[in-house]
Amino acid sequence: MDYHTIISLKLKGLSNQKVADIVGVSRETVRQRWKKYSREHHRLVTDQMSAEDFEKTKEVIIDPPSYDSSNRSSRKYNEQIDELLDQILLDEENKAKELTSRKQRLTCLQIHELIRKAGYDIGLTTITAKVREKRNRNRECFIAQTYEYGQRFEYDFGEVELFIGDVKQKVQMAVIACPASGYRWARLYDSQRMEVFLDSHVRFFHEVSGCFTEGVYDNMRNAVSHFTWTQKTVNEELMKLSLYYGFHVNLTNARSGNEKGTVEGSVKVIRNKAFAIRYKFDSFEEAQDYLQQVLAKMNVHSKIEEEKKVLKPIPAVPYETAQITSAKVNKYSFIRVDSNFYSVPESLIEKTVKVKKYPDHITVLYNQQIAADHQRMKGKNKTRLDIRHYLGTLNKKPGALRNSTVLKQEPVLEEFFKKYFTEKPKEFIEFIRQHQDVPFTELEQLYRKEVLMIGQGSEISIRTGTEISEVSSLFIGGEQS
Repeated sequence: MDYHTIISLKLKGLSNQKVADIVGVSRETVRQRWKKYSREHHRLVTDQMSAEDFEKTKEVIIDPPSYDSSNRSSRKYNEQIDELLDQILLDEENKAKELTSRKQRLTCLQIHELIRKAGYDIGLTTITAKVREKRNRNRECFIAQTYEYGQRFEYDFGEVELFIGDVKQKVQMAVIACPASGYRWARLYDSQRMEVFLDSHVRFFHEVSGCFTEGVYDNMRNAVSHFTWTQKTVNEELMKLSLYYGFHVNLTNARSGNEKGTVEGSVKVIRNKAFAIRYKFDSFEEAQDYLQQVLAKMNVHSKIEEEKKVLKPIPAVPYETAQITSAKVNKYSFIRVDSNFYSVPESLIEKTVKVKKYPDHITVLYNQQIAADHQRMKGKNKTRLDIRHYLGTLNKKPGALRNSTVLKQEPVLEEFFKKYFTEKPKEFIEFIRQHQDVPFTELEQLYRKEVLMIGQGSEISIRTGTEISEVSSLFIGGEQS
């Protein structure tokens, strides 16, 4: 409203109705504005007043009135438009439930266009205000929470993009936050599978040597097996885990990240601290180690040692997190696990074995005994071999060893072979057979100790497994001379 125009026209002597017609306001509005102006102006020119009162009166006269529009209703906005808007917003809520996301909800502009298409002449500003009013009507007030030591841990997954070698990968990061002590725990995985979900819990509980009163989760599929807007069913595997360690499962409301705000923030903080600057690694293991180094620095000022004192005791034996399946050994002494192939001892060909699948490795059992253990492979149609599974065949065909895939898959073992056994593959096979429980990385050191023993300036060279045993016996129980 042009306040100055009203006063200017009235000063010219125009009637209230004429001014109202020109300005486009009601006659009552013109009357009120002119009456107030005349009264204040009369005070200004006739009354004896203080400087402060003078300034106030002057402001009333020269400044246009301010309006409190918060309670003002729109003359065009009516009951029919209000009902249509309510229906549009209800449809939006139903869409969000179906899509489990609000990222595709209608904007105020799109809602305004729908109402205009329905035949209503209404402004965008009015509709925007009404949409915000309705959407915010039930907006929650979040209450800051304080927790006691040992009361609560919060769990979540976060996605991290890394270059492993030269390959860009999306890696999952399991994060557990302890709001009372400020302690943060995290570990990288290749997925959010159930065995990953369980493994991260077990590692965490045994790292802090205790358990909390409750664990807090959002509506992730690993935590909730059945979900409606009125009821949630805790996943059976999570329930078993909670019973084993003795904690209560607390499922948050849908889209209520504030209910586990500590871990929500921790995912972002850890991801940024660890991988905002450095995101290229030679191997997955290197990235894992780097993350643990970053966490160690982040947790320096946490109160986890104080919190550990009040944690509930946990079973000494970790909870079994593996997915257990069975597999038939084929004629190549392979089993197939998740589209990849792993070797087992050739004595198990055509037999059925039990397979325990962990996030980072698989264990193969036969008759309750461990028959093989392999690092778990990612991808499809890959093969992992262990030379110890083929010693019988290689002993019959030692010439096949030099260019065999089973040797080339283990660079450390291949280098050891080339260095000492190129011309004597049978001796290499015998040495491996006698030391099947020794890690490949330690074989050379053991060989040098047993075979290339230097004493009194002379080198003793042993060529067969029998000779190794004989020479070793010389240094057991007797005094060397």
